[in-house]
Amino acid sequence: MPGTHYDNDHSFIEDLSFDLKVVANRMIRDDSLEMLLLNLRSLHGKAFESFYIEGITQADKERVIHACIIAKITSFDKTLYLISDHQQFLIETLYSSLRALLQRYFDNRPLTEENILRYIKISHPRTYEWIHRTDEESKRKLAIHKRRDNNRRYFRYKADLKYHFIRIGSHEGIEELQGDIYSSGIQHFTEIVNEKLDLLMRNYQKNIHDALANSFPSAYQLFLVVMERVEYLRHVLNGVSVGHLPLEDAKTALCETLDNEIDCSSLHGNIRTESILRDFDEKIQQISRNTLILIENSTPHRLYEGPVLEKLKIDRDIKAYKEKKKSNNSSLLMSFIDLYHYALLLEKIYNNISASNYIIIFPEYWSSDYHDASPGGFSLYSQFLVEVNDILELFLQVNISSDPEKPVYEILHQRSKVIRINARQDLGAYQISCQFINATEHNMGILRKALQSQEIVDAFNSADFIDQQD
Repeated sequence: MPGTHYDNDHSFIEDLSFDLKVVANRMIRDDSLEMLLLNLRSLHGKAFESFYIEGITQADKERVIHACIIAKITSFDKTLYLISDHQQFLIETLYSSLRALLQRYFDNRPLTEENILRYIKISHPRTYEWIHRTDEESKRKLAIHKRRDNNRRYFRYKADLKYHFIRIGSHEGIEELQGDIYSSGIQHFTEIVNEKLDLLMRNYQKNIHDALANSFPSAYQLFLVVMERVEYLRHVLNGVSVGHLPLEDAKTALCETLDNEIDCSSLHGNIRTESILRDFDEKIQQISRNTLILIENSTPHRLYEGPVLEKLKIDRDIKAYKEKKKSNNSSLLMSFIDLYHYALLLEKIYNNISASNYIIIFPEYWSSDYHDASPGGFSLYSQFLVEVNDILELFLQVNISSDPEKPVYEILHQRSKVIRINARQDLGAYQISCQFINATEHNMGILRKALQSQEIVDAFNSADFIDQQD
């Protein structure tokens, strides 16, 4: 593989015929250890479907998969976050593939571990060297052929990881964002977010109309007032997000909202409905109050930084309302749930605007919703949008414990460049792919070992499950 350095053993792949080598290089690019073992069990795999090879036999497929398993395993660090069962599984899997590929060279002679080691010491020294490695900081790399428009050099995977990011500027330099108040440059009211908010509001309006418009018209008008409050709050937060807002008008309107409690007399003494509506209004008021503080204290050069909003009674009660919805098709109940999700999304936007720096010291608020990671980059999901070439400060919380019952977390801080953004309508988010900038050996090592450890654990768990089916 000219121009690409690798430490793992591709010699078994290089021994294949040209056509089989092409399949193996695709397989080692795309498949995890778990998937390779599943491919071996079924003698099937996407890579075989991608390249038609006339006359390919079952034995050919076995050779390809075993060669990939050896290349995969010898790409792993020798010191990972694994218990002894997982480590033993990895070694047994390696020797199983070695026996399968070397048997033809030994005729009827026993293929003992000693014979295998003696043979590969000469014919496949990289695998021999990997087996005998004992260093604490082995820096293994899985060789991957570059593909058009894809320069990745590392295998991507998922592990026990949470993250938080802050946009610090564009690739060309920190932008001067002119406006009434400072904006971070993150697009909070994206197409995806607005579509979600619009859908929630349409559902809310329909359900309120069905529940109250004819039978309780005065109560219906009250719920429309609530709708107007959250819609105006959306308008204000959108103005804050982009840095342009009629400040005095916004302050006046928010003050009027905060000074005037909702009038629940139209509910005719329905204590239950009134109590729930007041709980919702408490949440709306909290967001409005803190938004007012934000715009009063922000300037064109500095954005006010406040704490994340505290959880309220409605945040604790909503789970019970969702459970009740399963057996109760009440339009009023569904409208409350829609209203909650609308307010919750506004709260998330407020927290991201005002408390993004504050959240750094509280990993419990970080997100675990990401696509994959490697020692060279990170791909996350976000409803909020940045631009290609933007520079992000990424904070990663990585589990480095070998005991699944006792997690131990390490925080990594890594500057990154946004290289690709894809709208994922199916997930209601954007997939933002980042490339690490000047990643340290420490950060790369921690992330690499966490991802490799998880890949081995997943393969181990899958192997256990398969055995139980026999």
